[in-house]
Amino acid sequence: MAASGQSAKKAISAQIPRYIDQPVRWTTNSVIATKPHTNRLNVQIGFKDDYLTGFNSSATPAAKYLQPMAKVARKSGKEARGAKGTEKQLRRSGVIGPGQFIVPTGAAPLKFNPYGNISGSMYQTVISRLKGYNVSGFTSNASGSKQSKRKRSSLDFFTATPGGLDYGIYGRVGKKPKGTGGRGSIRGGRPVTTNLKRGFHTVFYVTDSAPRYNQTFPVEDIAAGTFTGTFRKNFFKALAKEIKIQKKKGYL
Repeated sequence: MAASGQSAKKAISAQIPRYIDQPVRWTTNSVIATKPHTNRLNVQIGFKDDYLTGFNSSATPAAKYLQPMAKVARKSGKEARGAKGTEKQLRRSGVIGPGQFIVPTGAAPLKFNPYGNISGSMYQTVISRLKGYNVSGFTSNASGSKQSKRKRSSLDFFTATPGGLDYGIYGRVGKKPKGTGGRGSIRGGRPVTTNLKRGFHTVFYVTDSAPRYNQTFPVEDIAAGTFTGTFRKNFFKALAKEIKIQKKKGYL
């Protein structure tokens, strides 16, 4: 049973790159198969989470973000995902509504890692620029200091309904224009307007309903097929090994 569980685990891991483009190691190593015990003669196969692994991690458990696309293929419709940590933080600070979600558009200046995903540090930058950290004593929000202003001049995000667009999260693009005022204008730039070169891109849509995903990764079908296909062979192999051990001990 344990050997068949490991075979199913390997089969699912091998299929991950087929369904997920350029998965990171955290994802490819996320499949787990528990071992049977005398008081629990079964094997659990799935993605790592706090229940199966028995420990807590600061990283998002793979089970949370793979679950929507890992339902049984026979089920109809699409699966809605739960709120991400970033969304929960933005909700707490009032940047988005209690039941709202954010969906990345892929537009600049949003930055992605080599695997095509938004990194945790990028999400932190977005929250900071939006002043989304509202925990007492937490100082990661963008401030009015010179250093903070320099950072915002190169990478800045804001929420609004510019030009009648839907409420969303926007990122400024282009270089900050030089001041164009009279004698009082010594340095820096003035507020961005349609007449100046610096504009913005929509980087996150804000939606009132959870994003839904096609159920495209038939994990249970893969696990069941592999487990059933290897169980007979592994059972008799384990039985033969145990008989050999018992004969040496003189019990048979």
